[in-house]
Amino acid sequence: MDGSDQHEAGGYAAAAREHVYGFNRATMWARDQMPSETSDQLAEFADLAAALPQAFSQLSGVLEQALADQVLSMDNMTDESDPAMAVGVARLHLEEARGLAVNLHKHLNAARNATAHIIS
Repeated sequence: MDGSDQHEAGGYAAAAREHVYGFNRATMWARDQMPSETSDQLAEFADLAAALPQAFSQLSGVLEQALADQVLSMDNMTDESDPAMAVGVARLHLEEARGLAVNLHKHLNAARNATAHIIS
């Protein structure tokens, strides 16, 4: 991943966060939304959740590659002094997040399926 790819990837992550924040603001006071609209939104979030495991795996791989290819050190804002240990811990958390994202997708898809045929 070169510098422009990293910048682009960071931009996508920031945009995803902003879009979710925007959704939260847009639906904060929604009272008359049709269940079919909610079902469509759940489908979108299920698709987003389905993409997260791959994203987390790729981030884990990027960390592993950085450890192999770069000379890493730790700043003085942490008690951890070993970058390999920090990368290992981060990769364990990403693996856990990957599994949680798979479950999130299942739950969101089930919620979408439950609301898909409501007529109002």
